[in-house]
Amino acid sequence: MPRDSSPKITGENTVRLLLVLVFIIWSNSFTAIKHLKEIFSPVELILARFLPVMIFSISYLFSRKRNRSEFLEILRAAPIKLTAMGLFSIAGYNYFLYVGQSEIKPGAAALITTASPIFTLILAIVTLREKVPLRRIIGIVLAFIGLYFVIRWGKVGLGNITGISNAELRYALITALAPLSWALYTIIGKSLSRRATPLSITYGSLLIGTIPFLLIIDADFLSRFLQMRPTHWLALFHLSALSTILCFWLWNLALHHLPATSVASFIFLNPPFAAFFGWLLYDEEVTLLFLVGSAIVLFGLRLTQSGKDDSIGVK
Repeated sequence: MPRDSSPKITGENTVRLLLVLVFIIWSNSFTAIKHLKEIFSPVELILARFLPVMIFSISYLFSRKRNRSEFLEILRAAPIKLTAMGLFSIAGYNYFLYVGQSEIKPGAAALITTASPIFTLILAIVTLREKVPLRRIIGIVLAFIGLYFVIRWGKVGLGNITGISNAELRYALITALAPLSWALYTIIGKSLSRRATPLSITYGSLLIGTIPFLLIIDADFLSRFLQMRPTHWLALFHLSALSTILCFWLWNLALHHLPATSVASFIFLNPPFAAFFGWLLYDEEVTLLFLVGSAIVLFGLRLTQSGKDDSIGVK
């Protein structure tokens, strides 16, 4: 087990509370993304978000001999896995989500992205041989049902959709590659959690995953980047510093302490939190069925955090 130079955080309940904080932050990232799309294309937005993250990652990884040694050690031991984490979390997740959202309704995209815990469940059993309690499986299914209530009838997404066109179906499938990418990021991160520290895994993969986007830097991008208004800088701070530098580390820290399926289940908090803050900050409507669906989500999430039932999978 590598020596972890990160702040000491003990107790599974503390880790779970930190995951709630992660989704409070992530649920508000949609507003920041919408604001920054006023001046950046989807690919440029990825670069604008992760360029400051790359600079931070380099600063952290090479600021001290211990940090540099940890990073180079995991890079030598698992270069393919570390590279895959970077590509799945940056290029894979963000590109497929932005492309898919360009042609399907936001609520449908929100529901599709919450398929990540289901993908993680399947991959954890198949690749990690993770022993998954039956209660956790039931919780994941219940939480997904609750999310359908939230998005379908809670007036935060799908509205009165009764059908879907072939074009929408194609883009829905493209959008589904985003949660699959995040599930793969989660599974690989879990597999590396015993070989490297959460900080090395997080910032090493972020550094590697950002490198391909440096190819699109040009004078036009730099000009718009430097001429952003204060509100754009605030949105970028939310995406880069809070949603990425802080939350990606907390995600990998949680994987260091909890099963991958348990961590992934917290993704179900994202749409209810997003709707709650929409009501709190922007006076968006919240319906009774939204509250019912959110209650089902929370009950399902509570079940996913118990590991005392009969299990499926092999340790």
